Amino acid sequence: MCADQRKGIACAGNWIIDLVKMVDFYPPENALANILSESMGGGGCAHNVTLNLAKFDAGLDLYALGVIGDDPNGDYIVAQCRQFSHINIDQLRRTSQEKTSYTDVFNVKSTGRRTFFHYRGANRLFSPEHVDLDRLPVSMFHLGYLLLLDAMDQPDVRYKTVAARLLCELQKRNIRTSIDLVSEDSNRFNQIVPQALKYTNYCIINDFEAEKLSGIPLRSGNTLLPHNLQKIGQALFAHGVNDLVVIHFPEGAYLRAADGTEIVQPSLKLPHEYIVGSTGAGDSFCAGMLYGLYNSWSLDAALRFATCAGAMNLSDLTTTGGIRPWREVAQMQEKFPFRIDLAA
Repeated sequence: MCADQRKGIACAGNWIIDLVKMVDFYPPENALANILSESMGGGGCAHNVTLNLAKFDAGLDLYALGVIGDDPNGDYIVAQCRQFSHINIDQLRRTSQEKTSYTDVFNVKSTGRRTFFHYRGANRLFSPEHVDLDRLPVSMFHLGYLLLLDAMDQPDVRYKTVAARLLCELQKRNIRTSIDLVSEDSNRFNQIVPQALKYTNYCIINDFEAEKLSGIPLRSGNTLLPHNLQKIGQALFAHGVNDLVVIHFPEGAYLRAADGTEIVQPSLKLPHEYIVGSTGAGDSFCAGMLYGLYNSWSLDAALRFATCAGAMNLSDLTTTGGIRPWREVAQMQEKFPFRIDLAA
């Protein structure tokens, strides 16, 4: 299929049930904290980005890829996707080998910080063999989270990792590739991720992941070190990123393009009562960035839109519940001021 005949976005990788609890504080071992509210919803990179994009634009062709269990949680995910007629779930595979992946998420009300207890489940099985490229007429493919997709993170003789092999095959078909990572506190970043970056057009990650991947500090305690953003961007391009590095963090976002273009975008200044939970905000940012790139917006406009999308989803406890159609997302910058400019 020719590149100009392709349309739509594929989102592949983690499909998770999030069991979200809002707590008054995070307790030490053997202590008690109070659950103030709770909810159940879909989560994971592929789920969140797919549903955010679906909410942005009812005319956007979307393709959901991954592995979920043949169980009630898997049924729940399928039902969520079927609310949107423009999400194709033909390659959202079901299995009886594993249960659908799930995560217990604890949000601390006073700080917004989250702690995750994750059951890897069916996501660990997802591999290129589950992807039928001949039935994927898209122009963009987003994969995440690397480091939380066991089969994709496995070694490959030629490409070093299985994920790198898949991304290379996608690029051979003129499909733009995008990746996201999980915020794992380990030494596996430089063992696994750089192999995939060689075949990645857009690397969209958070501050923790950028620091782990580059080895360059981005925070001193809770304080952002904005002067290191440029160094990190350069380091990730040295790892092999093709077109764009985008890093998001609570204070804003940073973009570096292959031609050296840099943009620093402050986050929106939201009233305290607007913020309900932060689960899924990073994936909402990612979906916003992909939507802008897909529609060939300027890099500046795409980054502002992504910032608005991440902010909008803070209004809900679930991963995608705060998101509205794209015009309403864009209006966030008219309702709330941006924070004071950051200096890279």
